[in-house]
Amino acid sequence: LYTRPGLYLEWVTQTVKDVGRSYDFLVDERGADPARVVLVGISRGAQMAFIAGGVEPRLAGVAALAGGHFDAIENGHRAAACPANYIGRISPRPFLMINGEFDADYDKEKSVLPLQALAGEPKEFYWADSGHALPSESTATTLLDWLRRVPPR
Repeated sequence: LYTRPGLYLEWVTQTVKDVGRSYDFLVDERGADPARVVLVGISRGAQMAFIAGGVEPRLAGVAALAGGHFDAIENGHRAAACPANYIGRISPRPFLMINGEFDADYDKEKSVLPLQALAGEPKEFYWADSGHALPSESTATTLLDWLRRVPPR
């Protein structure tokens, strides 16, 4: 999927639609406060959070964990599926990015820092003493603290 740009674009498009539908479901069917719904993605989900967060204006904030622009197995994508074209659109909503210093999937210098430079304010970046892994207890605490501070939309 990640090495087939046309197929990947179709998947990205469907996933963005699914984020909007999930928002509708949470609000309309589950009674979630529409001003407090945030999107959190991990790994490829983080890469999708850059895109969906830039497209879906109803989200109160976006958090991306262990994500970046290209991962190690990706050989390219189309402009419409490029997170660099969306991350700046998350602003003025809060944006959090947590990455591992030793992530072999999303290289800090090539994949993460250039993308972070495109994010608008307010933004927070944290670097964990880890690789490409699920959040540790301290990283989870950072995420929970950030979620508590996201103002209602």
